[in-house]
Amino acid sequence: MKKLAIIALAAFVAFPVMAQKPLTFMVSEDVSYDDNIYLTHYGKKDSVISTTRVGADYKTNIPNSALKFNANALVGYNAYTKDASTNNYWDALGGVELSNKQFKLGDRILYTSDPANNAETERAKRLNNHGYFSYITSTEKMFGVGFLAEDIYNHYFEDEWEALNRNRVNLGAQLYYNLSAKTSFFVEYMYSDIAYKDYKLNDSSSHLVGLGVKGQVAPKVTGIAKVNYDMRKYDEKVNNEDERNMVGYFLSLEWKPSTVNTLRLTGKRGLEETYYGDNRYFKDTTLSLYGDQKLTDKLTAHVTFLWDQMHYDTYVDGTKRTDDVFLVRPGVDYQFKDWLSAGVWYQFRARHSNVNLAQYENNKAGVFVRALF
Repeated sequence: MKKLAIIALAAFVAFPVMAQKPLTFMVSEDVSYDDNIYLTHYGKKDSVISTTRVGADYKTNIPNSALKFNANALVGYNAYTKDASTNNYWDALGGVELSNKQFKLGDRILYTSDPANNAETERAKRLNNHGYFSYITSTEKMFGVGFLAEDIYNHYFEDEWEALNRNRVNLGAQLYYNLSAKTSFFVEYMYSDIAYKDYKLNDSSSHLVGLGVKGQVAPKVTGIAKVNYDMRKYDEKVNNEDERNMVGYFLSLEWKPSTVNTLRLTGKRGLEETYYGDNRYFKDTTLSLYGDQKLTDKLTAHVTFLWDQMHYDTYVDGTKRTDDVFLVRPGVDYQFKDWLSAGVWYQFRARHSNVNLAQYENNKAGVFVRALF
């Protein structure tokens, strides 16, 4: 699961939030057991996995301005006891950002490897670069105007996946109605252009319109919620089709009823790129719920629930394919010191599909220790 790998790696970038120093370093070690490393229905293989990560984060205020500068980097090595020559891999994440209350300019680079399907399949090593810019005229006046631009580049290193090499440019604008200094309603328009390096049948452009609310959306609830309508048109026809329209949504909400617990709801629905069979896209619907509860001053319990549905309009025999991925991940963390924490976790993941060979169940469990300097 590519998105799950990104989410897991990106979560480590937030490690310096506890620290007050401009420059913070992090070291972590996670040892886990995975009973189905190839995520397959037949011929399961298990492995012990050691994941070592080191990172740094730097934050500072630009003198004589309201601008803030942030730079971070994270490197990890994942070692498997099973089929190490195929499964061992590096991942890395780095980024820079310049921002204030109205403006953001940044770039983020991710290098990772998607899991192999079996011992004979190489990992899908890939590089993702995300450059972005956003600006909003005012959050204090009744109306505000926002602008955004993004460039998202994906490059796969293995020949098997090189058809997915692509660049996406997003250009958008929002009109805000600021109900208060903390809450804004908005309408938005986004133009996107997707260009593939080699697989030109997937080149497309789209127009997306959305309606949403951001900021404090309810008492003790902050974040963003929006619905949108995506109108995508492909440069060439496949199976007499060159366009696809759909209603989607985006959610990122946090509820903090007290200082000792948190609940986060995230999700999205949209079109994702693929070249699986005759499909140029799949409809992707995701919902994730995370909650944590402080049991003592130093002990915190947490759990994540995730559902991800991937719907393909065609399959090799002409039928539609639908995959539903379910994930549950409970854990407990203990904060020994401000700079030292450890924890245990368990994860169950399953994919149900109308294609029998695509189904699997997967159990993982592990322990970790993390130190900040």
